[in-house]
Amino acid sequence: MVIETIEDGWDCVPELKDVTWELGMLNDYIYEIKNCVRNSDLESMVSDMNEIMDNVKYHLNKIDTTKEYKTINN
Repeated sequence: MVIETIEDGWDCVPELKDVTWELGMLNDYIYEIKNCVRNSDLESMVSDMNEIMDNVKYHLNKIDTTKEYKTINN
């Protein structure tokens, strides 16, 4: 199914913004891990990261990948 849209980006799939927001929640943990900084306790970090990944999967599963988006001029 082709969906015509005036959007030239991914604004036509709002779930993608939800995914990127959730992934952004990982930034502090990624910094800690990559830079050998231990600010968080391990149990909270793992629990939070699992919850974030569950939320990411939830939003990704809501996306209808059978749709194809085509930008049109108005």
